[in-house]
Amino acid sequence: MVDRPRLAVVTPRFPFPLNKGDRLRIHHQLKVLHGHFHIDLHCLTFRRIPPSELEQLQDRCDSITLYRLNPIKATFRMAWALFSRRPFQVLLFTERRHCRKMRVNILAQHPDVLLAQMVRTAEYVKDFDAVPHVLDIMDTLHAGAVREAERAPWWKRPLLIEEGRRLLRYEHRVHHYFDGCTIISRQDRDLLPHPDRDEVHIVPNGVDTDHFHPACDPPPLSLPGLPVDVAFCGNMGYAPNVVAARFLVEEIAPAFERLERRPLRILICGAQPTATVLGLASPSVTVVRDVPDIRSAYLSAPLFVAPMLVNTGLQNKLLEALSLERACITTPRALSAIEVDLNGAIQSAESPEEFAERIAALLKAPDMAAGMGQIGRHQVQSHFGWTAASANLVTLLQTFTRTR
Repeated sequence: MVDRPRLAVVTPRFPFPLNKGDRLRIHHQLKVLHGHFHIDLHCLTFRRIPPSELEQLQDRCDSITLYRLNPIKATFRMAWALFSRRPFQVLLFTERRHCRKMRVNILAQHPDVLLAQMVRTAEYVKDFDAVPHVLDIMDTLHAGAVREAERAPWWKRPLLIEEGRRLLRYEHRVHHYFDGCTIISRQDRDLLPHPDRDEVHIVPNGVDTDHFHPACDPPPLSLPGLPVDVAFCGNMGYAPNVVAARFLVEEIAPAFERLERRPLRILICGAQPTATVLGLASPSVTVVRDVPDIRSAYLSAPLFVAPMLVNTGLQNKLLEALSLERACITTPRALSAIEVDLNGAIQSAESPEEFAERIAALLKAPDMAAGMGQIGRHQVQSHFGWTAASANLVTLLQTFTRTR
């Protein structure tokens, strides 16, 4: 029997808890990849990882090495960022002592191939000429920074514009340092500032359809007052989600009230909500943080509304909502990243008035909403299980595997 090749994986965060998109993506990819490779996981982290979280990864890798980043050193790096051309987030996560340490540790394990997640890890492994190395770019970050700047407070806008410029330069040249690159969607790939962008492999996100099942154990959240009409879930410390939550409450909800002569009852739920998100709470808007099981939030409303304005890439939240048979409404930008014909399981809207009209129509036609949900789950099961979503990644890494 031929032994499995060895894969080194480098991540900017420990892939648990599953409260951020990059953690969710690599957590499930590791499970698929472990069926084809021995895996040595190398994680950067700003926090201590408790044993209970380490146990969550035991079934999907052979070893775990943690590199604790020093917050004080990170502060100094950001203070000197003015004198560097690298993106702020690359500087934040790049600690020189760990670059040397990681290199020694990885080479001692004799990997056949290496996978690095996000440009935040690129400085650690970009010069690993002895090992074929692949970068999962995930999203086109420079485009997200520019779009976020358009809706950011005045004091934050110059920083985002500068970060967008730095990311644009970095994303242009980082492709040259790796033997292969992957990205979540064709939409993001088309935005890459590189003439060879078509060589970047598309590896979409997936969803655990057994876990996100409409008959799952957790009941809907117990909320005061009348049942909610729509839910929006995600990491509420993530800037694109903050922008979307504000758009839902401050623009879509008033448009709905003008149309229907009653308030739109909204549930916003997710980890690490900013003060801005918490400030959106009102008699008709419930903001809930850090629920034990996010499925309860999805199941609390008949409709899932994700008015993503500044994001790029395939949204995990939409796949999870579809898997739970929720009728979904989102923006054309978010819908186009899915790249699969969902047979009407998701409706799209751009203006507040369009969102309001679609919400009102579906609330008045619960059978139609239920039908959309059923179609959506079927399409997700067919195209977005993690095994199917990770197939291109497995093939790419196997292509680069060295003969030992």
